[in-house]
Amino acid sequence: MWALAFLFIGVCTATPIHKIVGGSDSTAHDWPWQISLQFQGSTGGYGHICGASLISENYALTAAHCVSHDTTVSKYRLLLGEQDFNVNTGTEQTITISSILMHPQYSESSGGFPNDIAILRLSTPATLNEYVKVARLPSSTTTSFYNGRTCFITGWGRLTGGGSLPNVLQEAQTTVISHSNCRSALGLTGLLYLQEGPHVCVYTGSNGACNGDSGGPLVCDVNGVWELVGATSWGLQNCPTSSPTVYTRVSNYLSWISANTDAL
Repeated sequence: MWALAFLFIGVCTATPIHKIVGGSDSTAHDWPWQISLQFQGSTGGYGHICGASLISENYALTAAHCVSHDTTVSKYRLLLGEQDFNVNTGTEQTITISSILMHPQYSESSGGFPNDIAILRLSTPATLNEYVKVARLPSSTTTSFYNGRTCFITGWGRLTGGGSLPNVLQEAQTTVISHSNCRSALGLTGLLYLQEGPHVCVYTGSNGACNGDSGGPLVCDVNGVWELVGATSWGLQNCPTSSPTVYTRVSNYLSWISANTDAL
């Protein structure tokens, strides 16, 4: 669980999935890089714990806090090409992982969870098709690069802090805000824990990520192509839409990703 009680994302259990706050059902396969990261519980069954993004046939990105509680690779699996957990359409791919690489400077004891990013190596390559595609990684490391662009968050996270349990992948349009505006909106939490390099914030006042969305993608439209801007990291307790959601800024880690995957 989180080291800081007022932060919301970081409890990784094999409980049922929840819903993005203020989101709506996504159209099937609109977000083909979206992955459900699942963990094997004590009874042997798998449950959704976090999101992830496919960045190549062989690798996925997620948040480090999603896998730091247990690094036993055999306990995890990835579900690709999924839309509704209650419906099997034949588009799904279930793939185990062969390795977990958390960023070497990630620490759950550090306020704001800087470097909250991890690379998952798939045990067998994903089959890329209409339903399973790779997310494009950023081409710029500029912090404010995505301000003013159309952006979306997706996931199977909570509707509210402790809300209902949908099975359909949720989406919500959002806006990347500046580091200074995010810090102000988060108040003392922002002053203490927000960092310009590792973090990027989104805020609309009507939606946001919540438990179960951790590690999942924030994407923005860059010249007609969805670009992977962030991985869901943290926010305030009970997931208030009056406060920003903080994401791990993928562009800050391009060198590390390049050195450890075949995605760049």
